[in-house]
Amino acid sequence: MFKRVILSKINIFLETNDILLLYGARQVGKTSLMKMIQSDYIKVKSYFFDLENPDYLNLLNQNPDIFVQYLKSYNNWNESEKIVIFIDEIQYLENPTNFLKYIYDKYANIKLIVSGSSTLEIRWKLWDSLVGRLMKFDIYPLSFEEFLVFKGKDNLASLVWKETKLEIINNELHFFYEEYLKFGWYPKVVLANDMQIKKEYLKQIYNTYIEKDIKDIGKIKEVEKFNRLIKLLANQSSNLLNISEISNTVWVTMKTTNEWLFLLENTFVIKLITPFSTNLRWELTKMPKIFFIDNGIRNFIDNDFELTGNSFENSFFNYLNNSYKYEKIHFYRTQDKKEIDFILNKNPYELKLSYNGKPLTALNYFKEKYDKTWNVVTLHKKENDRYRILYPWEA
Repeated sequence: MFKRVILSKINIFLETNDILLLYGARQVGKTSLMKMIQSDYIKVKSYFFDLENPDYLNLLNQNPDIFVQYLKSYNNWNESEKIVIFIDEIQYLENPTNFLKYIYDKYANIKLIVSGSSTLEIRWKLWDSLVGRLMKFDIYPLSFEEFLVFKGKDNLASLVWKETKLEIINNELHFFYEEYLKFGWYPKVVLANDMQIKKEYLKQIYNTYIEKDIKDIGKIKEVEKFNRLIKLLANQSSNLLNISEISNTVWVTMKTTNEWLFLLENTFVIKLITPFSTNLRWELTKMPKIFFIDNGIRNFIDNDFELTGNSFENSFFNYLNNSYKYEKIHFYRTQDKKEIDFILNKNPYELKLSYNGKPLTALNYFKEKYDKTWNVVTLHKKENDRYRILYPWEA
């Protein structure tokens, strides 16, 4: 098992009495993460319950006191001892809110760490009733640092986020970033060494998670139109999201389109980011940009694993998002259509697969208006005097 970046955020809550909820898409590594926490971070007695096991599911669906009695009888636990209970796939419980709330309120020495595979399904079952008792953590696919560790390249992983002057190192990082860009960062896909196997794993994830689970959660009836929407979104990733235009193309109402977008965003398929502005009202009323949480899934849906500008921009979003380094990721667009791909901590980052050194109007405009550092992110780096030129792993 490999250490995940998110552990540094989770670790500080292991000694609190909060219920910890780790949630994300299937196969992003939640179970492995929980087992790593159990083996490497927990110093007291602990037990793991996977609710895909029907016996455990039946046990926990009974009165919570029966579950506590099980801990006492089968695991020799008494209420004066600290204990940590891990529950995988909590959304399978008939009433997870009552179970967690009851254990939290009545048994102070039981620490609960649970996982779930859909924010939407968990929201229906958990959110409001557990306010003040619950700490939530998004679990995304691998960051680029984690990707390199999974590849056995710990030495390269330590160089991510740093400007690296040695081109022999940058060439090696470039090689791995292209794989990261093409096939994404689901752990199972990353660990596969054959291109066809990677594609089959992506197909499996798509078929089981998007084609089945998400449609079941959203009770999708117009399946063909929903599939058409997903393909359209994959083709338009990293672009502005015009809901009216999409609705007309897919032949559904804007209300249905908004419901499906909400479903996809809350099941870790897509992410919408808002424009940068010093005026919050303006920011919230302008069109967002759309990105897929995993570039491999995006490429599989679009049936295109080649390097393109859209794929590069989507991969850089994933690079930022999966690293947990930025609370907010924005883009910039003026009414006269000056665009900058990303605004991070109010600094502009423009992406170019290859950059020819020519002036970039939007960056110059942003510099004059906000007095911020210019940044151009590219896969083919040539230094110049105008801007700070970065490889994606240096940003």
